[in-house]
Amino acid sequence: MWRGHASSNQSGPDYFCCHRDRDTLALFWTAGPIMTFVSWESVLALIVGALYGALFGAVPGLTATLAVALFIPVAFFLDATIALPAIIAISSVAIYAGDVGSAIARIPGTPASAAYADELHNLSRSRGVLYGLGISALGSSVGGILGTLVLAGGALALATLAAMFSSFEYFWIAVLGLSAGIFASGRHLLKGFASLLIGLLLSTVGVDPTLGYPRFHFGNPAFLGGLDYIAVMIGLFGFSEVLYHMGAGTKSAPAAHASIHRKALSNFYAGPLKLIRKTRKLVIRSSLFGIFVGFLPGAGADIGSWVACSLEKLTAKRKKNEERVVLAGVSSNNAAVASAWIPALSLGLPGDTVTAMVLGVFMMKGVTPGPLLFQEQMPLIWILFGTFLIANLLLLPTVGLLTARIAGTALRLPFNLLLPIIAAACVTGAYAINHNPLDVGIMILMGAVALMLRRGGFPLAQVVLGMVLGPILEQHFMVSAIKSNWNPLSFFERPIALVLMGACVATVILGIIAHKRRLTGRDKGS
Repeated sequence: MWRGHASSNQSGPDYFCCHRDRDTLALFWTAGPIMTFVSWESVLALIVGALYGALFGAVPGLTATLAVALFIPVAFFLDATIALPAIIAISSVAIYAGDVGSAIARIPGTPASAAYADELHNLSRSRGVLYGLGISALGSSVGGILGTLVLAGGALALATLAAMFSSFEYFWIAVLGLSAGIFASGRHLLKGFASLLIGLLLSTVGVDPTLGYPRFHFGNPAFLGGLDYIAVMIGLFGFSEVLYHMGAGTKSAPAAHASIHRKALSNFYAGPLKLIRKTRKLVIRSSLFGIFVGFLPGAGADIGSWVACSLEKLTAKRKKNEERVVLAGVSSNNAAVASAWIPALSLGLPGDTVTAMVLGVFMMKGVTPGPLLFQEQMPLIWILFGTFLIANLLLLPTVGLLTARIAGTALRLPFNLLLPIIAAACVTGAYAINHNPLDVGIMILMGAVALMLRRGGFPLAQVVLGMVLGPILEQHFMVSAIKSNWNPLSFFERPIALVLMGACVATVILGIIAHKRRLTGRDKGS
């Protein structure tokens, strides 16, 4: 059973038995968790976790999941009030730090951040890295706060809703993400569709997740586990950038990067805060997308970011809307980090890989997740809520500025020195995933493929989207078809599935209208 740092004679069941007075109970539920939380051990765990998450997230291939996984053995020796705040700080800051690679070298840290990697990179080149990462940090902060408020206020209700989702609903969620990705590819829908098909094809390498048959492994047992999407993503975005600049003979960085350290606070805080105030409806809407997908166990929070970015691209009234696209993506991204804890706390079901490891920490500490957790361990629940708020209110903006300044320093290096550093980071990140040289070879091969795709005008982000959503789409389609005896009407019989199908149809209609509007604008321009 979990115990806080408060004195033992004023906590636990005996305390409640002897103090039935309502005011005393209210004082305990508020002051008790706060006094426990502000212990120096918890604060130190938050700070160290944030710095550790920033270090991991900024390196290509070193994801938030890997950072938490390496911290879990240490968490076994720590109290729950220290280990869990550290995990929350690690995951929240590492998700933001993954955008550093996008800003510097167009290398997204997660599949979700691939949805806005091009926009963030272009924005950082035109307005400076501090401004681009300022939007990322503060947008992530606002999204994380909104996700935390939903986690605190509606965890049990949303967990009950999530339990109503079956394979049919998950199938339509994957279709929604794919349809949004196609129409977010710009004017060239066919090229975006082709990139998506390439990603779907790459996702079929390995063993069939439903029937267990090996596919496209070319007689090499190493491919039976499939292609690692992180290695593919590093090659598509990072190594292809190196090859592109090597082929173009680029010798100097863009001039906009030269002044990134001037007026640092203004670039990082004032400009992005003004943008967030102006686009608060966009931030709320995008955060809701992330929250919705985040609290569904196993759905993959990447879909929320893609739908949010795609909707902004489809409804944009201006061609240059990189700021709004980045803001939509990052707010959805971090809102999903908090909402992924909803099924973990309420149902004992992991919302993502991070919360799956958190459940192991819960069990090891004698804490049983489920509806009774909100009655039996309320002080611990309030500590988790407070940790999320502090991580998003204080740590993300402060550690984010520190990370952005370091990124700005890196960009002041001579470009002929920066390119080998980026190439070395790509190789290191690809190898660090599984310690497999094959992943490095895949990364280099995908870099060459991406270079050809870029020269042909094919978008790269859709390749990542297809590779990530392909297994989700295939698995839930096969499971739904098998359990319905291959009856196609079963995909349209459940109410929630019909709502999601309607969202897919609305996305397609909106995408077609936006595509015609782009073509009309291009014809008028010519």
